[in-house]
Amino acid sequence: MTGQSRPRGAHTATPCRSCRTPKPARWYLCGACWAALPTAARRALNLRDGKALTHLRELHAHVDAGQPLEELEITA
Repeated sequence: MTGQSRPRGAHTATPCRSCRTPKPARWYLCGACWAALPTAARRALNLRDGKALTHLRELHAHVDAGQPLEELEITA
């Protein structure tokens, strides 16, 4: 068997951190929650640089605190 065990775009067993619905593999949030983020936050979360993990931690902290996705600001 190849290294890929599920087809591209398949859903993982992990639900969206915000709304708990299933999300596609390798996504931070489901599509609806991702669309609710401000454009600047989506842009920062899409970057693949040295700050990517910091940006993801900011997203997780924001969601875990129960704050609205529309108010997320990536500061790092």
